[in-house]
Amino acid sequence: MQILKQACVSRNRTIVLSIHQPSFKILSCIDRILLLSKGTVVHHGSVATLQAFLHSNGFTLPHQLNALEYAMEILGQLNPPSLPESPESSSSGSSSTSYPSVCDSGRTRTRAGSGDVRYKSSRVHEIVTLYSRFWKIIYRTRQLLLTNTAEALLVGLVLGTIYINIGFDKQGIEKRFGLFAFTLTFLLSSTTETLPIFINERPILLRETSSGVYRLSSYLVANTLVFLPYLFVVAVLYSIPVYFLVGLCASWLSFAYFVLVIWVIVLMANSFVLFLSSLAPNYIAGTSLLTVLLAAFFLFSGYFISRDSLPKYWLFMHFFSMYKYALDALLINEYSCLVTRCLIWYQENEQCMVTGGDVLQKRGLRESERWTNVYFLIGFFVLYRVLCFLVLIRRVSRSKT
Repeated sequence: MQILKQACVSRNRTIVLSIHQPSFKILSCIDRILLLSKGTVVHHGSVATLQAFLHSNGFTLPHQLNALEYAMEILGQLNPPSLPESPESSSSGSSSTSYPSVCDSGRTRTRAGSGDVRYKSSRVHEIVTLYSRFWKIIYRTRQLLLTNTAEALLVGLVLGTIYINIGFDKQGIEKRFGLFAFTLTFLLSSTTETLPIFINERPILLRETSSGVYRLSSYLVANTLVFLPYLFVVAVLYSIPVYFLVGLCASWLSFAYFVLVIWVIVLMANSFVLFLSSLAPNYIAGTSLLTVLLAAFFLFSGYFISRDSLPKYWLFMHFFSMYKYALDALLINEYSCLVTRCLIWYQENEQCMVTGGDVLQKRGLRESERWTNVYFLIGFFVLYRVLCFLVLIRRVSRSKT
């Protein structure tokens, strides 16, 4: 305790301890005490102010106990609403007698008779504060996220060297399909690593939003703003080696579109994982549900079975598949550069059998659908965020009852 006290003074640090059996010697090293009962602040101040608080509530301190030990014994009899303002905090100019949860700066909440919560903090202030907290969480779990980033770069390099200069013949067409299909599988499945982060944070979110600390919508907006730049970096690191080593469409506009599609794909996957984390009861159930749904989306994407070959009663799954729109966007971007180029010749340059336009036509795709697929991907991204919001609202309302 003496070492901690010296570090607190010499390095100008705040040290927080959770203590259950404090002795007089330990208490002499502690400046302020935060006494909690059932999630409510009972006292926040020094030992001297705690003694004054006990006397003001009609309790006499026994000689054999210190103030904190006695307060912990009668904790259930103390009345937090009757807690007077700490003399120390008022004399020292401190504006609060309780620790902030997230957004206590300028925040007070009041409950009306109907159970509604009114917030004093503005939505912008909540978003900024939560945005800062999310970056701290990312920093604390940086091993996971740095691994995710390095994984994207490494897989991009490996794929680029496997499919390097694949050409434009029949084998090149088949390899492009395989490359794009594997790209989608990797990008969508790699986001499952963030599932435990979201699930572990959910109880904190429900507790803080149900008690009126901040708005649920502010949480989702801040979460989105944090992952936008991070996932963009992941998309760029993956796209550069894959695009240029494989030798995809030699156009900067096509490369920019490729990066955009990859970025929207990982954003959509992140949104999908966030939705499942709000829905699943635990990490095991969430992982199982995520695996089954991703497998179903891939099956109905049109890569294994074309849309025309699907039974009519399963056709709706083709349009609900996230893979479909992502795969179509990548194919259109690639073969729109090769619409008039002959890919397969009959008897060595005598007659053209297949052009880039024929590949798109066989898949039922058109160049005009280039941005339509991106809009659908963005729509999925927003849809899963909205569904997550609705599920969390339901959970918050249940936690209040």
